[in-house]
Amino acid sequence: LAIRVACACLALACASAAQAVEPLVQHDVVLLQKGEVIEQRVDGGADAMATYMNTLGAAATETMRAHPAQIPSAGFIVVAVRPGQQTHAWFDFKPALADATRAALAQAVAATPAVAVKSGEIVFALRVSVWSDKPPKAYAPAPQEWKDASKDMHPKPDVDTLVDMVWPH
Repeated sequence: LAIRVACACLALACASAAQAVEPLVQHDVVLLQKGEVIEQRVDGGADAMATYMNTLGAAATETMRAHPAQIPSAGFIVVAVRPGQQTHAWFDFKPALADATRAALAQAVAATPAVAVKSGEIVFALRVSVWSDKPPKAYAPAPQEWKDASKDMHPKPDVDTLVDMVWPH
């Protein structure tokens, strides 16, 4: 009987652990510009930025909940915000996201009310894993579109220049 109870407890624990995987785990945020630059450009400063990132993370989590077929992956949701609540997203995941998941996450970024940017643009990345709790191995994003745009440039452009190249005004 003790062996049966132990086996039953082990099976229950394994089943619970299998169900405990979250659709999206946000490990941290990577600021792709100096903090003081972002602080100057965001109306409401760090508090407004934190609120926006939390809202964006929640929207991304709900999007992943609606895409349970996505294979486990880890990487970055890179976001740029310009005045007038203009947003654009790039993705850097290994393994790559399914096209439908990528499109849904891009729509979630576009649909989330953006933080008010006074001038220029702000650029940051959510470092996440989807359907897994393993963080990405990298600590900074390198979306393929960015690599392609800057491959022949030496030195590499700063992030503002790079974003303007891949997301023209």
